[in-house]
Amino acid sequence: PEEEEHTAPQHPHHHPKMVSAGTTWLGITTTAVPMGLAFGMAMHNGLVILPETIRLQFTFGRFIMLKMFLAASISSCVSFAILSAVAPKTFTRAREVFYGCGSEKSLSAAFFGGALLGSGMAIGGACPGMVIVQLGCGVPNAIYTFGGGLLGAATYGVCEPTIRKMLHGPQKVRKLEEMVGGGTSYTTLALGFAAVMTAIVGLIEYLVPWTSDLPIYATPWASAWPPILSGAIIGSLQVPAVLALGDTLGSSSAYMTVLAQALFSPSIEGACSHLAGFKRGAENWWQVVYLAAAYWGSYFASQNFGTYGAAQALEPPICVLGGFLMLFGSRIASGCTSGHGLSGMAMLSVPSVVAVVGMFGTGIALGVTLSALGMFSGYVSP
Repeated sequence: PEEEEHTAPQHPHHHPKMVSAGTTWLGITTTAVPMGLAFGMAMHNGLVILPETIRLQFTFGRFIMLKMFLAASISSCVSFAILSAVAPKTFTRAREVFYGCGSEKSLSAAFFGGALLGSGMAIGGACPGMVIVQLGCGVPNAIYTFGGGLLGAATYGVCEPTIRKMLHGPQKVRKLEEMVGGGTSYTTLALGFAAVMTAIVGLIEYLVPWTSDLPIYATPWASAWPPILSGAIIGSLQVPAVLALGDTLGSSSAYMTVLAQALFSPSIEGACSHLAGFKRGAENWWQVVYLAAAYWGSYFASQNFGTYGAAQALEPPICVLGGFLMLFGSRIASGCTSGHGLSGMAMLSVPSVVAVVGMFGTGIALGVTLSALGMFSGYVSP
């Protein structure tokens, strides 16, 4: 029944008949914490955490973000391909868990949600998981982006029962290998996809070397890592996520879990049944712990590099708007930059590909348009 889907104590965005991730608190303690520390460190050291880096990517003024994204996607593809060969049952289970997320939603919802997410990224210079890393390394006014994100997630949580029918729709094909046909295996297609992305990121690096793409204050290796290296580290985190947590990388659900703690009575939980589904259980809490650890990973990295607070700040209203659009869009699409962009693309998910097209396509269109109109500013002094 539809109501059971949103009140199940298991993974909230999975139908109760779908496969459970089987995440344990031991797995969270031993795996999510070091994963988060590595994620925060890699994101910071690759300098993708700067709001200007994200915004300039959407106007093709800087390529750090795209290099890191592609490298993380490549690493995710390779990680999943290896897991599909050496631990096929565990990988298949994790893939079924992933495909249970947003399984009732249409491709239109994936595209529209991705478009809102991309708009928020272009405006606010962040993405859902990155906001926490920005807080850790002292990016000025990142707290406003985080607040806007919580507001966006809360708005979706409250409105979900009303807009549910608009978002639902059939998805005849969910896996890319089903579209390709011919008996092509996941492993073969994933490695082929990784090879194509490797050629693309190699060409970009050849045309725009990472050492020439850094902000003025950054020194190669001393205060910045190659974005391709940082991305590869992030993508490799899929291995412990699958093996120890039974899940894949993602961030936006953590906002829902944090907000759900405000539902302090059964009657309020009943009124906000969708949000209430995120309140309990290790399968919900691991992303919160992971992002909390990412905060500290970023903090320690910024202290080591001497870059804490070294970023241009955006005006608070712009941060709030960007954060709101990012999280509201992520929840409509049932995935964020990590969930769809890294995990979903590497899982060869059709909805994820559609969401990423919406994310980058709309972000680029908005960034280029606002820049042409002289409206792509909003920076303040740190």
